[in-house]
Amino acid sequence: MKNTLWQNEKERLALLKRLVKHPTVTNTQGEKTFPSLVHQLLSQLNYFQKNSDHIQKVLTEDDKEALIAFYHGTRTGKTIVLVSHYDTVEVSEFGFSKDIACDPDKLAYYFQQNKGYLDEDAVNDLISGDYLFGRGTMDMKAGLMLHLSLIELASVEAWDINLILVTVPDEEVHSSGMRKAVEKLAALKTEYHLDIQLHLNSEPTFQQASIDDQHYIYSGSIGKIMPGVLCYGKETHVGQPLEGLSSSFMMSYITQALEYNTQLKECFENESTPLPVTLMTRDLKDTYDVQTPFKTMGLFNIFLFKKTPKDIYSAFINTVITAVERCESEWLSILEEENYQFDTKINVLTYEQLKQYAIKRYGVDHINQVINQTIKETSELHLQSVNVVDKLMQLCKNIAPAVVTFFASPYYPAVNTSYDEGIESTIHLVQNTLKNQFQRNSERVHYFNGISDASYLKFETDMDDMTLYAQNAPNFNQTYSIPFEAIKMISAPTLMLGPIGKDAHQLSERLHKQSAFVELPVILETVIKSYIES
Repeated sequence: MKNTLWQNEKERLALLKRLVKHPTVTNTQGEKTFPSLVHQLLSQLNYFQKNSDHIQKVLTEDDKEALIAFYHGTRTGKTIVLVSHYDTVEVSEFGFSKDIACDPDKLAYYFQQNKGYLDEDAVNDLISGDYLFGRGTMDMKAGLMLHLSLIELASVEAWDINLILVTVPDEEVHSSGMRKAVEKLAALKTEYHLDIQLHLNSEPTFQQASIDDQHYIYSGSIGKIMPGVLCYGKETHVGQPLEGLSSSFMMSYITQALEYNTQLKECFENESTPLPVTLMTRDLKDTYDVQTPFKTMGLFNIFLFKKTPKDIYSAFINTVITAVERCESEWLSILEEENYQFDTKINVLTYEQLKQYAIKRYGVDHINQVINQTIKETSELHLQSVNVVDKLMQLCKNIAPAVVTFFASPYYPAVNTSYDEGIESTIHLVQNTLKNQFQRNSERVHYFNGISDASYLKFETDMDDMTLYAQNAPNFNQTYSIPFEAIKMISAPTLMLGPIGKDAHQLSERLHKQSAFVELPVILETVIKSYIES
């Protein structure tokens, strides 16, 4: 094919290396400047030279930019959205080689000289030459590379379909990029009367074992929710420990009850959610001294398939209550053994209950002012809920010792389009094409468990449940929001179809070259053309 940029294996490899060499760790300057690189690349295409206004940047709540490029087929309303994220996790685990973590050629040479950094499987893949190493190669600039190649081909061959390339920042933290991009997608749909038939996210395949060379296609994406706990005890000097109650002691029971709790696991057919774990736990002392900790926070990761925030919160609170009852019982036994009196129970309450109690004591205006000021003073979204609960407990110390439950951001709704007629047909098409043309098996997985922006592309939310979430997430609809009305407008079946890779978020992150540069371009083209012909 003449006069094209990214339509063969060599050109796609060069494109991906160029994307990867621009570091885009979340919340760094590189993440902010990357959209300009993508804009520059797209502007080389004749279509976008003639339609420059079809490339737009959308500013996010945290001063980053999502980029949206619209190939307009004009003769049809049929539309497919191509979704990727361009931010990556940090590179600190690369140690002395972190300066070359985003340079696949230099990194490969470094690993060849220092194989001790890699496990046996990674060393074998390095020696084979079948994989491209480097931060962002797999997760997920390969997906963006594929979409750039695809939209170029569509524009050159004048495909009779609309394609919208969406690449966003911040997927690895709060998804500010996708939560803003869906609003622009909704506006495009209205302006051009688009019929969005598919959201195609090219997150990579997560291999199940070192010898696994099978491809996976995902018809859904796992949900993630982050309930939290603030334990508020009673301070004392370490020389008189039983005069108070250590919040770390309280939290230890809650952590033990929640982490790896199989009762909080959810199943769908032969798949199950990963077990809950702690994402952050620490006391809130500002300095070291000999006062015992009396404020300790914990944030917990719970995955979900079909369960709602209401379902999760109910199970979470019941688990916390049981843990606190055990803590209280054993604490009383210790006090009895040491001849100390303890005539106060440990209260367990939700953030909404704490807020209403505080309002009764101080008035709604004062409490709202405290909440708003605390949120304003806290830059990190996941800590805003923690700090609000802390401030209200400082005003209501009379109810201590207490344990307060709440939600912290972000929240990723689970989505699933398994057994949708169009999705099932597409999955079979992918499986047959891979098998017949490349002798590779492809297996369907119902839920992608890496967490993804696909959560914001299909509306499956019960808004009554979101009322409970909003009541117990102090910053919701202030500094953190989910544009549900826009999601409703652009809601469509979602499919996660990307190249094979290994070790996402690890030193040995790597991409399978044959899958990324040869097989997936054919697969994606075949899928798009099946929608044109349907």
